[in-house]
Amino acid sequence: MPLRQERLEKIIESVGELPALPNIVADVLSITEDPTIAVSQISDRVQRDPGLAAKILKISNSPFYGMKQYVGTLKLAIVILGVRELRNIVLGISLFETLQDGRMQHVLVREIWEHSLRVGAWCRRLGAALSLGLQGEDFICGLLHDMGKIVLLRQVGDDYLKLIKRSGGHGQTLCQIETNVLGFDHADAAEALATHWNLPQALSDALWMHHEGPNRTFGAANDPRLAALVWVADAAAREDFSNADQPPGPSCTREEAWLAFGTPKAPSDAAQRRVMLAAFATEIQEMQMLLL
Repeated sequence: MPLRQERLEKIIESVGELPALPNIVADVLSITEDPTIAVSQISDRVQRDPGLAAKILKISNSPFYGMKQYVGTLKLAIVILGVRELRNIVLGISLFETLQDGRMQHVLVREIWEHSLRVGAWCRRLGAALSLGLQGEDFICGLLHDMGKIVLLRQVGDDYLKLIKRSGGHGQTLCQIETNVLGFDHADAAEALATHWNLPQALSDALWMHHEGPNRTFGAANDPRLAALVWVADAAAREDFSNADQPPGPSCTREEAWLAFGTPKAPSDAAQRRVMLAAFATEIQEMQMLLL
């Protein structure tokens, strides 16, 4: 049995059956696989969910995409963004909202959402700066990277809250506590959910590798660039770049991640990387706030 399937079954056995893929996502993923599909058909399907359509337009007009004109219709958004980009936006927004399920009003969910938007912004900005050629996978992987926490909060409830409190909010410490108590961590849970939903392997690998752990090497990922990008973005989102005298943090010093980008545009020196990331920090904060 493949390792991904083994991890999925182990997690289902521990926390119960995972939520189903939303109908709107299944429909959009299905119709966008057809290269002959008309823009009007995609638009008509998405517009059946007015809230989703509004969010797509909001993202289309955000600094993430730098539109030179206001995008006022879903059809125009699809034409400008492209079908693949649109599909990824639908994927990210719908899946995050499905996991919340309207019943999870805990302040932690809001904190996870805000952090996820920040990581998505970091992924988008850094991916563009390095010319990685990702078409929406960057932002969406950043947005979904912590969905394992939402799954565990939804399935395990107060017991999972206790684990988060014990970790002090430190991601790697939380992973260690989760593994000790549950036998897996929230990155495993995110990958298991992606497997359960039959999402692309590159996305699944990036979610699984956003924290360090056994066998989580970027070279083994379906798309090492995407996996490394999410890791660096998650680390950068937790660091303070306001003090120029502060030494480079983990986002700048993990050589494996920066080598995985495979581009000469990636600085080879940790200090230069910090200068690059510091230049993005304020811009990314503004991008995030526009989407909240």
